[in-house]
Amino acid sequence: MRQRHASTRLLAALPLTALALGCGQTDPPSAPTDPPEPPPGISAAITSGGFSWTTATPESQGMCGSTKRLGCTKTLANIWNSVSDPRHNTKRFLVIRNDRIIYDRGGTLAYPVYSASKGLLGAPTLVHAMSQCGLGLRDPVSQWLAHAEGARWATDWPWTEITVEHLATHTSGVCDYANSSTVCRNQNGNWQTLYNAADRGGTNYVYPKDAFTIARVRSEQNREPALPPGSVLEYSNVGHGLMNYVVQKACGQKLTDIFDLFIKQPGMGSPLGVAQIYTDDGQVFNQSTGVARWKGVDGAAVLRLAARKGVWDNRNVEPVRYWSTVTMPTAITAAADAGRGVVYENNSRNLWTQSVNHRKLSLETFGHGGNYSTLFLTDPLTSTIIVRQGENNANGASYLTKNGCAPGWTGLAPSCTAGTDWTNNWGVANGKVGSSLVGVRKKVVEPLQEAFFFPPPFCRLTSVAGQSVDQATDVYATAAEAATVDLIAEIAVNPREGAGSSIIDKVQFYQEGAGVTPALIGEGTLVPGTSPAQYRVSYNAESHGAPGETRTYFANCIARSTVDPTRKVPSYSQPVRVLRSGS
Repeated sequence: MRQRHASTRLLAALPLTALALGCGQTDPPSAPTDPPEPPPGISAAITSGGFSWTTATPESQGMCGSTKRLGCTKTLANIWNSVSDPRHNTKRFLVIRNDRIIYDRGGTLAYPVYSASKGLLGAPTLVHAMSQCGLGLRDPVSQWLAHAEGARWATDWPWTEITVEHLATHTSGVCDYANSSTVCRNQNGNWQTLYNAADRGGTNYVYPKDAFTIARVRSEQNREPALPPGSVLEYSNVGHGLMNYVVQKACGQKLTDIFDLFIKQPGMGSPLGVAQIYTDDGQVFNQSTGVARWKGVDGAAVLRLAARKGVWDNRNVEPVRYWSTVTMPTAITAAADAGRGVVYENNSRNLWTQSVNHRKLSLETFGHGGNYSTLFLTDPLTSTIIVRQGENNANGASYLTKNGCAPGWTGLAPSCTAGTDWTNNWGVANGKVGSSLVGVRKKVVEPLQEAFFFPPPFCRLTSVAGQSVDQATDVYATAAEAATVDLIAEIAVNPREGAGSSIIDKVQFYQEGAGVTPALIGEGTLVPGTSPAQYRVSYNAESHGAPGETRTYFANCIARSTVDPTRKVPSYSQPVRVLRSGS
């Protein structure tokens, strides 16, 4: 994999492998229950316009704020003091658990997030294009790129073989503008310089000098050696930009319009300063390769939407199956092996949680970073979101080598000069490809996991109305005339750090609605013989709502300390939507 150019990205692979669900069981349902009163402070706030973040103490969510307790070896204040040191120059740091902001240093201030925009704007708009604009990941991109001077996309190998998924996973082979390999300049020698100048958009770089046209017409698919698209990972801003172009051609709208009209929900904000690119056919498009500013809380809201598979305020914001596609590992081995999925980076290969005593986040963690300095990360199984923005040198970047390059899959190594001062990359003292991951993981993700009282429980709904929860169903329907809505959740305590520090306390079930505070509907009853433990609640169907009404449910899995039973760590599950069927 070619080293990422220092002007655009950071996070790299966060890998992940899904845990087995195992929800088969035939025990009879427990007796129907009516909803009890919710305990104070347990529910996220809902405004008249819909969801909004609330604030809470770190301790209420099982983390140490400024004083070490139980198993905490770091506090969030310790971490902030470390990463905000001038040597590391963190400007923003935001931690959210269970829809509550528990640590906020600058989360409401907009700042450049560089390539993190790929996950915040590029991924959601791709979801919409798949859902509403007829775009398929396996579609050859030639149908959107082969017009006018781009005819070779439809006629010449390997351009003819490149799919949307190849562009989205950085396995297309399309050269990035940082690649100084000769093969990337073998027909249009100055295209990279032209692309870099035009990448920020604006009326000075209109068709045919716009970034999209340069990428579509002048950039070169690596051809030496002649490897099929999908065979090797090579990070490419140009490739992601072409994916943005395909999305906009398919939908006939700018990325920002798609986001504001179809993705953005109450409680979410929009990116600022997104590049406007004046491209062919008089179109004005955007790109999400790095020119935008986001507030930390708004980027976190996008991750919340993605982690919940598009469920927001009791509705599906695009179908579940498309969110699953971009938030889970890709089938393209070259990308999956490096922890890259469809746009998002993920933890399926355990890159972010591999160190002993730092395995408290799950393998389903995903997100995106930018510029070796910015991080947007979420773990759906522990309902944890992490945001960090850094300016690791005067230009806001963090250079790994003098010109930020490494050998690529073309087999032609660019000329690189090793850097001598690694302090700007948080002391990572080697030029190993992928070392851009190490600084953030070592300085933010690992110590953050030390700030837990003990490992948070992994929490997931496994069965709804007698049906296994999958990665594709938008709404689960009860049986006709069913007297109850039956829900089963799985709780795994200390699943990756060993047993002994905590035990299961309880599993609660909540109902969400549009514009109302989530309501506790009951505590689950253990399903005998299940491992990991599963808990069930049977909720009175009349309390759910009238036949034909749909409601959203989630579980809250709580573990408690074996040393101090008053200390607990909760984790929300991903939600599901349930339809009460009529006769």
